[in-house]
Amino acid sequence: MTKTWQDYIETEQLPEDYQIMADAIGLENTIRLAQALSGISIYLVKPEKLFKPFKIKYVLDCYRHACPEQPFNHRRLALETGLSVREVYTIIEKGKKVEI
Repeated sequence: MTKTWQDYIETEQLPEDYQIMADAIGLENTIRLAQALSGISIYLVKPEKLFKPFKIKYVLDCYRHACPEQPFNHRRLALETGLSVREVYTIIEKGKKVEI
């Protein structure tokens, strides 16, 4: 079996940010990202902020499609999305105002 230069990389020898990335997505994907985005600075927004609009759409969609066979459950949705129960109620109230 022939080795490649990537086989000589040990995660512990990489800069700390790359070590974190390798732990999260694997060394092979870290190498791919480093090659694809070479020289580019990246700022990653906190997941709470990045994904909140999608969670809001999901909550509203679940609310609109609730029926006796699939009732709407605020607490279950809060746990599923990582939002608070209060946020789920607020999203629904705001969604109702937009629909009117």
